Amino acid sequence: MPHPLIFDQDTEHSRELANLLNHPAFAPDRDEPDRHAMQARIYEQLRLLNQYSGGGAALLADRRRLIDTLAFAATVSPPLFNVAQAHYGVCLFTLKTLGKPSAALDRIIAQVDRLDSVASILITEVGMACSHLSVATRAEYDPATDSFVLVTPEDGACKMMANVALDGVAKTGVVFARLWCGGQGYGLFPFAVPIRDRTRVFDGIRVKALPGDSSMGLDYSLVSFNRVRVPRTHWLQDSADIDADGRFHDPLDIDQRLVRSLGIGVNANAATAAGVCAAARACIWTNLRYARQRRSRARLGGDRVVLAFRNQQSLLFGALAEAFVISHFARRLMEGGHHDTMSAGMAAVPWAAINRIGALTKAVTVAGAADVVRNCRRASGAHGCLGANRFGSYEDLTDAYSSAGGDSQLSLLEIGRELASSPSSLPADLVPPDLLDDVAALCRLARLEERRQHDRATHDLAIEAIDAESAFAAWNPRLPALLDLARTHGCRIALEGFLQALPQNEDAEAAMALATIYAVEHFGAALSYPARDRALASAFEIVQRELDRLLDAFRLSTEVIRAPMAQDDYVRAYVGDLRSAG
Repeated sequence: MPHPLIFDQDTEHSRELANLLNHPAFAPDRDEPDRHAMQARIYEQLRLLNQYSGGGAALLADRRRLIDTLAFAATVSPPLFNVAQAHYGVCLFTLKTLGKPSAALDRIIAQVDRLDSVASILITEVGMACSHLSVATRAEYDPATDSFVLVTPEDGACKMMANVALDGVAKTGVVFARLWCGGQGYGLFPFAVPIRDRTRVFDGIRVKALPGDSSMGLDYSLVSFNRVRVPRTHWLQDSADIDADGRFHDPLDIDQRLVRSLGIGVNANAATAAGVCAAARACIWTNLRYARQRRSRARLGGDRVVLAFRNQQSLLFGALAEAFVISHFARRLMEGGHHDTMSAGMAAVPWAAINRIGALTKAVTVAGAADVVRNCRRASGAHGCLGANRFGSYEDLTDAYSSAGGDSQLSLLEIGRELASSPSSLPADLVPPDLLDDVAALCRLARLEERRQHDRATHDLAIEAIDAESAFAAWNPRLPALLDLARTHGCRIALEGFLQALPQNEDAEAAMALATIYAVEHFGAALSYPARDRALASAFEIVQRELDRLLDAFRLSTEVIRAPMAQDDYVRAYVGDLRSAG
């Protein structure tokens, strides 16, 4: 069973988490009367998750336990993953990492740890794209009281997408604002700001619930601050300080401070990769169990299960290969084997500046998981549209995290620009392999496609000019090519890592077949159609034969995946006692 290719879960902790599914808050057939009740249900799920996990600090102290918990949340309730990832992986991590210990801050951390208050990120501003680069919200230092005054100076500076609108749930914001001291603006810092208790929003804070349902099901809102007093102890100052004479000091410059304040990206990348890969595995596991038993009355082929048809195999085995490769790519990040950063000039995209492979892994896994879900929806017809099967919820998750947790497109653009700014390390004389029958051939195919994309992105490129207008003129026409180059680069690294870890046992043939499918799908443009078709036909036959073992590697069960499509008898799961009722 090739489960070592996927992050190896703590099975005892996973069993404990599965016990949560017996609680009514996780009942798959429970419908809520309105969106507010649905939002309250998500926070009830979070409370139960926190209780079973021993609190937020315990999760942060055990990276494997944190990843297992977030993967479970993404599998059973993508909105729960969304709020848990922000609460634990971003907010609590930031409070504990950047805050200066004090009794006041310790009380806030304890409240967030116990879930007396749910933590929310307030960084994005409604009026400007890339608002993290020029946050307009101000934290003005007041030397008379040794505190800060939080101000929203204009409508466009209102914080957007903060999940703080629901009555009955206390919220604490990690609010990102530009620090002002002595009439001068300095870098971007987070501040711990209580937003509301269970009964009211606190003075000076205005919260406007965004209308309608959101794809992630949370109580998103717009938030503004009207001279809200923030104690100095709530400033998550890291290495910066304001001395007794009211003078600001920071060993980091403004760009370095931006990167440091958003250093949450390292944790967020791993959490996001874990979540979307778990969702992808759940989705394809569900769909393949269904496709193996659903019969077709199509005139072509007669009475056969739908998985016997090559078009279904193309969609679903392609999705299975994607799920394996991105899960292994995520595992490498979660195990902490990569720490490379971008060049000094990359602070325009702080997630990539913090950790290039982290940003790249996040982008590749989110895009790969989105492809898995889309293939499953195409392959499953009407069943894929039903909320009970969660395909729509998994799709919402991957769509949301294309932007959340560090915008994937921005990261890829900067990584692509970095790659295109230097000569390619890949040979210029690569040619397509005659056969895709070994690891070397798959690696050559991947490297050939990356070299092709590099040549495309750098054709007639001149980057001597350094002024802003000249740089824009040079790079803007190439942005689509830079995206393709960065994506291909990331997918090539993912495939090569997967190939390096191929098992040397009875699972080797099946894993190699998955790698072949992935390689043809992502790097096969230079192959002839007959060569592509031959390689895929052979790989599909192997995957079909070894499908039980491959699905077992995901360590999923119908106790966790309660979607009707996933059940041993999906018809019975839908129909129940309908025909005998009454």
